[in-house]
Amino acid sequence: MAITKFIPEVWSASLLSALDKSLVFGSLANRNYEGDINEYGDTVHITNIADPTIAPYTRNTNLDDPEALTDAEQLLVIDKANSINFQVDDIDKAQVRNSGALMSEATQRAGFGLRDQADRFLADRIAQSAGSALGVVDGTTASNVYDKLFVPASVALDEANVPEEMRWMVLSPSAYGKVQLDDRFIKANESGSDALHNGRVGDAAGFRIYKSNNAAQGNRTGITATTTTGSKTITAPAGTFSQADVGLSIAGTGVGASSNVVDTVNADGSSIEVTTNSSASATVTDVALSGGGQAAYFGSSIGLTYAQQILEVVAYRPEKRFADALKGLHVFGGKATRAEALGVASVKTA
Repeated sequence: MAITKFIPEVWSASLLSALDKSLVFGSLANRNYEGDINEYGDTVHITNIADPTIAPYTRNTNLDDPEALTDAEQLLVIDKANSINFQVDDIDKAQVRNSGALMSEATQRAGFGLRDQADRFLADRIAQSAGSALGVVDGTTASNVYDKLFVPASVALDEANVPEEMRWMVLSPSAYGKVQLDDRFIKANESGSDALHNGRVGDAAGFRIYKSNNAAQGNRTGITATTTTGSKTITAPAGTFSQADVGLSIAGTGVGASSNVVDTVNADGSSIEVTTNSSASATVTDVALSGGGQAAYFGSSIGLTYAQQILEVVAYRPEKRFADALKGLHVFGGKATRAEALGVASVKTA
């Protein structure tokens, strides 16, 4: 009989299971605050305590009065929500041996689709907030990916005092294809690694290596921005640029000389600083970024937090259909809580 065996908690768990099994970036973030959200729009208050002062000690001498610790607050806002709403027609159910399998398969596919949206969101969060931007990496050879990405990324995290445990790197399929040809990567994984899951494809240079199709593309055209004549700052709506754009060439009407290179990107991706811009005009159109490839992300799980919930799952019979239907609401949010523990580069593989 139609949807008589529907149990909301079971279907919610099924959706979350499908999400967790296939999340790449979500599996790399810490989930410390996930239990603190109950609905879309919730705000989780994350308190950071400043490090205590380390002072020399002299024996037989009184200590100074204890200092008052200071704290700072960050907000994790659950500001993203996606829904699913699908049906299985009664005639279709009648044509299969196990009619419940259709709904289960559809639910799993819905979970994968929700995962893809959440993963893209987290990749964007990293690219916008990364404390280390390595710029354009020439990944046209296998050794270059290792020498010019893996090693500098490790050094950048070392210099930021990021713990060596829980370090990860996410590559595009093209960059991963290059590094597979490097003997150093192959030998690091010859003895076998942990069970591969959530896109994990091996280990190298102290990183757990993952592969994802959601790596942002650096080269793009048609960007509209503004600037002041002669200024080296080009502005656009927030989120237009990311830290992965550092090192890319920029050209366009009113931008100036074609040798412009992106030096820095501000925190919300609304402006960039360029090396030369002598002929800039007040309106900049048809901006093109070139000379890069797809983003590579690296960091530690201490730098990124993520939280998600399946808030509602409802089974119902559509009024005008002979069908079982299922709708659900997925809410999530993420934040770079320690930008210095995250990094990004643009890897040019061709």
